[in-house]
Parts: sequence; structure tokens; C-alpha cells
Amino acid sequence: MTKKVPFTEQSEHSECGLACTTMVLNYYDDNVTLNHLRDVYGVPKGGNTLTNLNQILTDRGIETKAIRVLDLDILEELTTPTICFWEERHYIVLERLTAKEATILDPASGRKKIKRAEFEASFSNIALILTDVDVTITQRKKKKNATWSILKEILNNQRAKVAMFIALTLLIQMVTIAIPRLTQTIIDNSAVAVTNIVQIGSTIVILFIAYYLLQVARGLVLIVLENLFDLTLMKVFMKKIIHLPLRFFVNRSTGDLIFRANLSVIIQQIMSQRMLTISVDFLFVFIYLILMVNLSLKLTLIAIFGAFTMGAISVVNSKRVQSITNKELIAQSKVQRILVELFEGMETVKSSGSEQQFYTKWRNEFKNQIMLRAEKNRFSTWVRTIQTSIQFILPIVLIYVGLFQVTQGQVTLGELISFNALSGAFIAPIVTVFDSYTEFLLLRSYFGKLNEILEAKDNPRLAIEGKKISGIDSVNVEDVSFKYSYFEEEILHSVSFQIERGDKVAIVGKSGSGKSTLLKLLAGLYDTTSGQIKFNDVDLKQIDDASLKNSISIVNQKPTIFNASLYENIVLNQTEAPEGRVEQAIFDSRVDEIIMNLPLGLETQISEGGMNLSGGQMQRISIARALVKETSLLLMDEPTSSLDNISENFIMNRLKTYDFTCIIVAHRLNTIKHFDRILVMDQGRIVEEGTHKELLALEGYYHSIYFDPMNVTE
Repeated sequence: MTKKVPFTEQSEHSECGLACTTMVLNYYDDNVTLNHLRDVYGVPKGGNTLTNLNQILTDRGIETKAIRVLDLDILEELTTPTICFWEERHYIVLERLTAKEATILDPASGRKKIKRAEFEASFSNIALILTDVDVTITQRKKKKNATWSILKEILNNQRAKVAMFIALTLLIQMVTIAIPRLTQTIIDNSAVAVTNIVQIGSTIVILFIAYYLLQVARGLVLIVLENLFDLTLMKVFMKKIIHLPLRFFVNRSTGDLIFRANLSVIIQQIMSQRMLTISVDFLFVFIYLILMVNLSLKLTLIAIFGAFTMGAISVVNSKRVQSITNKELIAQSKVQRILVELFEGMETVKSSGSEQQFYTKWRNEFKNQIMLRAEKNRFSTWVRTIQTSIQFILPIVLIYVGLFQVTQGQVTLGELISFNALSGAFIAPIVTVFDSYTEFLLLRSYFGKLNEILEAKDNPRLAIEGKKISGIDSVNVEDVSFKYSYFEEEILHSVSFQIERGDKVAIVGKSGSGKSTLLKLLAGLYDTTSGQIKFNDVDLKQIDDASLKNSISIVNQKPTIFNASLYENIVLNQTEAPEGRVEQAIFDSRVDEIIMNLPLGLETQISEGGMNLSGGQMQRISIARALVKETSLLLMDEPTSSLDNISENFIMNRLKTYDFTCIIVAHRLNTIKHFDRILVMDQGRIVEEGTHKELLALEGYYHSIYFDPMNVTE
């Protein structure tokens, strides 16, 4: 293989195949991104099959063939990257296989070399090999790096502060230059008059005060720039997060998203503390060089040789360190993911007795992270010790050689000491630049992780100037079909119905029949694959997003409760809601029964995720939240599944008194008998429609599930 395969990290647990496909396409200079392939093809539940990967590659001009490999020598002869099925559940890219080792790119853990025996043990004997590559593949124009563009914009917007920082750094360097010159004067004029000694002493004091004040001033400006970097980058990141469609978050780990968000701090530190300082300090290298040459060319050449030897060592060190750090970042993300899962699922973990299992899982991943860090530090210690040893001995060597020049009258003792100080100032920024080379290389990794989020497509409705609506008077679903990804079967098939203002409609059917998916489409959380959903005869996709959300209230299957007071959890963003409407919502949802048992009533603090509430209490709060909002369409997904029958019947009867349209997904059929209409779904289709009595009279599918003992709840 003539070149390395560019690595692409997977972001979702099921997209290893898509990440491997991205790597193969990037190898052939098709600058496609994982984001783009995900937007076009999606990720099926459980991940892609080899047939799916073959289709994607074929679409982009690369012919492949899936083979069963019984002899690894076949893979050893290949000169192109190969996608391999791994451990019966994963995909990796094989870059190179030899008699002793294999170089693989695992989208979950990075590039690594493993022993051939280890490869053979994990390889599932199925591979996707490349048979023909169309050299006319259209090369996509590379997008601008989103993170880098943001940072450049910050620098442009804060030019005055950046200029002040540069000016202060220049002044500090000028003070630094004065020190060697002053040292030379003191040594070469040791027999000076008392008045000169006083002048020199005064100069030293002035230099000290100037240096101190300049350093403080520069430090204060740097703090402002650091805060601006951090604040601006995180504001852009958070705005992007809240504007992304729900589809983006479905298969993503919360821990991984938090980890990526925290990278902004590292980027800020490198940009402000390293890049700005070094760029200015490095300018003075040439001034130091001129002054050094003016004192002694021979000593200057020795200093240059020492500086660039240390620089070369840093570059050699950086390549290896970058490789290990990339793996360490992936390991850190996994550890963060496990911790979030543990904290969010603590009740389940404890009730199921899975504490040891989670601890072992965390320990193994954390141990891997520590081992990678130790490997990086061991390597850096060996290499950097050479560098620091050179830096330690170089001043002594310069003095040793310089003393010969002093005895020959080529330089004075003061000039030698001055040169030694200048050489230290000359070498310091060079070494810092080369030491920072690793960090600058790692910026690409950090940028990549943030860019995947920053370059993802926003909710498409936010990009259009949609039609504003003041309420929803009619709902028309016309021949709607839907599937989550390109390669999956349709979940909904040609669904059509019409609902008028004020209707109370129930959707029933067995689990997996598409009820909840249909509700998400009505809420605008997903776009239809085909067909249209219209509100007031306007295509939902063309409606202004803000006015749509103002017209709809949703009660989700799994209520989300926030770490806030009970009152704040109920009103949420409806802080201006009239007190009477809040009180009515509390009564109609039976939250008043909760308040009676709380010492602080509505001001009682609720723990994160509602850990100090029962499932039924959380559902009541969620219903109250929806009723507080002055809505014209209420969508409810099994909103009373955790409630007792008395509370459920009370809430259902209260809902009938509202004039809004209500569409509810229900499993308890007794609770929706008196609804205006019932839509019966099976395998993604509406198979029956009518009132409770009409559907029973048909003696069809509804009749069978209504009288099924497993579905009867009294």
C-alpha cells in the first residue's frame, strides 16, 4: 500500500461500518465526511451490513466484493484497504497484513499494530475487498474547518486586545534583552565609580518594576482572551447542540457529547497560552541571533546546533505522542460514557445487582486510559530527557568554548556572560515551539471531534423562513411513509387520516406497530420519508419552527424531570402563564395530590431525573406541564401508563373538557373508549378506524386486542 489510510472515528455505537466506508473513500481522495454519509444513508438499528457498505461504495464509484476468507495469505497479497468483519459484531479496516503483524484502523479505538495471531483470533473470516476503483470519482471540495473558523473570527473581533497582548510581549522581550547588556556592563566595568554603581542599581530596580508590571498586564489581557475564547466557542457549540435535529442524538452517548464539549477548554489553552505567546516570542529569535553573531559567530553556531538538535528530538517525539494521545482521547470518551450511564441508571444498577459489572467495565476502560497515558509519558520521558540534558549542558559548553576566546582576546568576559544569557533567551522559544508542535498536531484531533458536531446539519426548518401559524385547526396526514435510515424497512406505510379542531383521537395497536413514531412525525421531530403532514393545509415542513412549537404540547412516553423546583418543572418555559391556568393544570393532572405531601409544596426541589419521585408522579407533572401551555394540539404517548386507574380516568375525563385537539397513544383500551375516534395500527398501517362501538361491531383487529386478556385492564 503506497499511503496510509486516513482514520475516521465513529461517533455512534452502530456506525462502525459507515466510519470504515469513510476511511476507504478518503484513501482514494474522495473527501467525504462521516457526517455527509450519515445524512444521506443514516445508520440502521444494529448497524450496517456488508451489503449496505457495498452499496455506499458502489454509489461513489468503488466496486467491491464480499468474500469468506479461509486463508489469511489472501489478505496479505492485497494492496488496497479492506473492510473486515471483526469479533462477529464490528467492522475495522485492514491497512496491511504481514507474516508477523497487522496494521488495522478500528473506528472505536484508532490505528494500531497487532500481532498476526491476534488479528486471526478476532477476524470473523468475512471481508469486503475492493475489485475496481473508478478514478473519475468527483473530489468534494473540503469544507473549512468550523472550529478554526470560529477561533479566527474571535481573533479578528478582538484585534485590539490581541494587539495589546502582542505589544506587551514585545516590551517584555525588550526588557529581557536589556538584562544581558546590563550584565556585560557590570562585569566589564567592575572598577566603576560609586555614582555609576548607584545608576546601575537604579536601573536594576527599574527593570524589575517594568518587567513585573508588564507581565501582570500581559497576564490580565491573556485572561480576558482566554475567557473570550472559551465563552465564544462554548456558545457556538451549545447553540449548535440545541439546533440539531432529534435524529442526531438518538444513538449518541451523553458522555461522549460532554467529553467533546469539554475539549473547548483544551483548545482555548493551546490557542491562548501557546500560539499567541510563541508567535510573538519567536520573532525575537532573529533579534537574539543578530546580537549573538555580533558577539561571537563560533558560539552562535554551537547554540544553533544545540537548539535545532533539541527541536529535532521534539519532532521525533511528537509523532509517536500524537498517535498515543489520539487513542487516549477515545479511551477518555469511553470512560466518560460509562460514568454517565452509571449515574443516570443508578436505580436500575442497584436494583438489578449490577454494581460489580459496571465497576469492572469502568475499571477496564479506565485502566486502558491510564496505560495509554503511561505509555505516552514513558516515551516522552526517554526522549525529552535527551533534550533537557542538552539544554542543561549547553550553557556550560558555551562558557567552556568561550573562555578560550576570552584568553585569546576575541571576546571579553562580560560579552561571554552576556552571550550566555542571550543564548538562553534564543533557545527558549525555539524549544517551546518544537515542544508545542505536538500540541498543535493534537489540535487537529480536538478540532475533528468538535467539527463533527459543529458541521452537522441543523434542523432543516430552522433554515427556512416558514409560514407562521397561530394555532392548529386541522391535521391532515396524507399517504405518509417513514423509515429511520436508507437501508431500513419502512416503519410507517401510506398512513392517511384527517382530524378537526377539538377532536379527541386515540391511536392503539401492539408494540412496534408505529404509534410512537407517528406521534414524533406529527410533532415535527422527524421528517416524513414520503407523503405529507399538513396543519391548516400547510405542509408541516414549511411551517415556522417557533410557531409550530408554540401550537403543540407533547407528553412523552418517558417524562423528563429537571433538577429544579416543582413549580419550575411544571411551567418550564411558560413563566408568564396566568396563575389561574397553572392552578387548573395542577388540578386536572392530579399534581395537587403530590403537593399535599410535600413540605414546601410547589417550591420543593426535585432531584435530577426525578429520582425522588415515583413514575406516576413524574407522569402527572409532565401532563401538568403540557396543560399549562396554551396549546391547540396535544400529543400524548402513553401518558398514564404508570398511574392508577382512578387517577387515569380522572385525567382522561378532564382532558375532554379542553377545546384543543388531542391525539393520544394508548395501551389501556378502557381509558379511550369514549374518544371521538380510534385509529388502529398494525405493522405500520392503519388497519381500522372508528369509534369504540363501531370498531367492536366490526369484530376485527380492534375487537381481538380489546378482548385479549393480556390487553384488558380494569
